[in-house]
Amino acid sequence: MTWLLLVRTIMIPEEKIKALFDNYLEKHTPEYKVSTPPPVDLTQIVVIPSYREKDYLFRTLDSLRACQPPSGTVEVIVVLNTSEKDSPAIQEEQKQCQRALSEYSQKYQVPWLQIYSLEAYQLRKKHFGAGMARKIGLDEAIRRFHAIHRPNGIISCLDADSPVAPNYFTAIEEWYQTPEHQAAVIYFEHPLDGIHFPSEVYEAITLYELHLRYYLLALKQTGFPYASHTIGSCMSFRAIKYVQAGGMPRKQAGEDFYFLQKLIPLGGFGQITTTTVYPSPRPSNRVVFGTGASIREHLNGTKKLGKTYNPEAFNDLHNFFSRAKELRAISPDKLEIWAYNLSGPLRSFLLNTNFEEELSIILTNSNSEKTFLKRFYATFNSFRIVKYLNYSHEHFYAKTDVFEAAFTLMESIGEEISHILDEKDLLLKYREVEKRDNTIIID
Repeated sequence: MTWLLLVRTIMIPEEKIKALFDNYLEKHTPEYKVSTPPPVDLTQIVVIPSYREKDYLFRTLDSLRACQPPSGTVEVIVVLNTSEKDSPAIQEEQKQCQRALSEYSQKYQVPWLQIYSLEAYQLRKKHFGAGMARKIGLDEAIRRFHAIHRPNGIISCLDADSPVAPNYFTAIEEWYQTPEHQAAVIYFEHPLDGIHFPSEVYEAITLYELHLRYYLLALKQTGFPYASHTIGSCMSFRAIKYVQAGGMPRKQAGEDFYFLQKLIPLGGFGQITTTTVYPSPRPSNRVVFGTGASIREHLNGTKKLGKTYNPEAFNDLHNFFSRAKELRAISPDKLEIWAYNLSGPLRSFLLNTNFEEELSIILTNSNSEKTFLKRFYATFNSFRIVKYLNYSHEHFYAKTDVFEAAFTLMESIGEEISHILDEKDLLLKYREVEKRDNTIIID
């Protein structure tokens, strides 16, 4: 079987692909493995971390089992993890979940879908969390695709509490039939009503998701080339892209954000909008930020939702990015003078965060405009943007009502929304607009 792979019209030779996988697996040899050999027609693997998720996991597996079958075999790898600090009761709870999972996979056999579990118990507290659990499953997925010489195999990340639409696998398969498509986030919708949670939770998730979609659209309007949602249960990529990105970091939270910062600039990145993942809106105390933490803080009054970043901060970024090419023509010691072209908040941020030194490094290692811009956005990346937004709101701007900011932004791109009067209807409009976006990020 050939290893030759087409990536954005560039042929990668067999020996280079094999070396990439060999080197990765040598550094990240999976400790937890599926004993059953992978079938030769394996085309998709879904990785699900599951820590104390018995009440949710099987609903998600039910949704996967009910999906329309793609052309190849699909494997689901559930990573059951515990920490060395967990009580014996929690250790036993996870083992019970594993037994239930084994019974489930035997009872509900689907010819094209195989469900496996990895028992990653007693993990070191230092690394224990969603990032480590994802990494365990993803590294095993790499090993399995490598074993059948399928570097373009498709790996998707899901959470135990995130069911999917019936066309999940077929939509993913169809999107990747275009060779230039290398990685993606999958369109998502949190439930905005229902019987599983109190009304306060649905109200909170409406505000939170509106903020997420406003943030993404505002970021795209700045001209930032790598704008994307960063939701762990919605990531998808070819095996070779995971390897080229260096694999999943072992962070206790935010692993999706940091991984995507490495993945997106590799190119061929887009959004699969023809299917849907349905993440849970439930509050959680497991991590310090993200969906669950935001809902928990809103409900207990610690940090209310309903506010978002001021549009002026995004205008600052738009001006900066539109003039970024000018930085090639100045010496770093002239940055302070050049920065008077920018807003006060952004000028202050650059001068107080050693950007002059970073610009010097960028210029030294750039021999063309394309290289310069690639290095510029690798430095002023998504993480740096968040730091600027937080800095500017700490020192200069007041946060804005999310409905007001999102309404104004939607109007500015020419959408008719005069009839919209509340956050839920505005969120539905944002969903509609986002589903029309088929942009592919090319490096």
